[in-house]
Amino acid sequence: MKQDSLNSFREKHPIITNSVLIVFAFIAAIYIGLLFIDVFTSHGQERLVPEVRNLPLEQAIEKLEDAGLSWDIADSTNFNESFKPGVIIDQEPKAGSYIKAIRTVYLSVNALHPRIVSMPQLQETSIRQGLAMLRSMGFKSIEVDSIASPYQGLIVQVSVNGKQVAPGTGVAINAKVKLSVGDGSIKSDNPYQAIDSALIDSIEAAQYELGY
Repeated sequence: MKQDSLNSFREKHPIITNSVLIVFAFIAAIYIGLLFIDVFTSHGQERLVPEVRNLPLEQAIEKLEDAGLSWDIADSTNFNESFKPGVIIDQEPKAGSYIKAIRTVYLSVNALHPRIVSMPQLQETSIRQGLAMLRSMGFKSIEVDSIASPYQGLIVQVSVNGKQVAPGTGVAINAKVKLSVGDGSIKSDNPYQAIDSALIDSIEAAQYELGY
């Protein structure tokens, strides 16, 4: 009887019946969607990010995996003297954060060795230009002294860790570089050797911009 009554109601009120079915289907779709969102986003499955800085990479990985977290190396090219080679120098998210289990912890690993660069041609270059070149390459430990020379304001010698080096020599980026600059104390008959250092800078700046 109930089935007959339901069929009769459908025949008499098809619009109402279809509307009710649509509403139920819509509710069911929302429920299923939320269920899938919970599954794929690990809703409620948060993990505490452990502290892995200063740990060797292998120990950091083990600690993260024990916490149920995945990891990836964001950077391993920079060398920081404040940390031992091969240890974690930074992590993101930070230790103490709560993140979902599907998120990744990104690690910055201290390089095993300082980056090696080729020493540029600095001799007969103005001190201002030489300093700018070295700083742009990443050198931080730079010392400047003067040396007797007719070439005032020009770099005469380049030393690395106490030894003179020629252009093209491979040098660690954390090495101590000393630039010996001419003081103009040696007299010369060549008028171009007494050229003012400020004028030298302006000439070199112009040549640099023109691509010489």
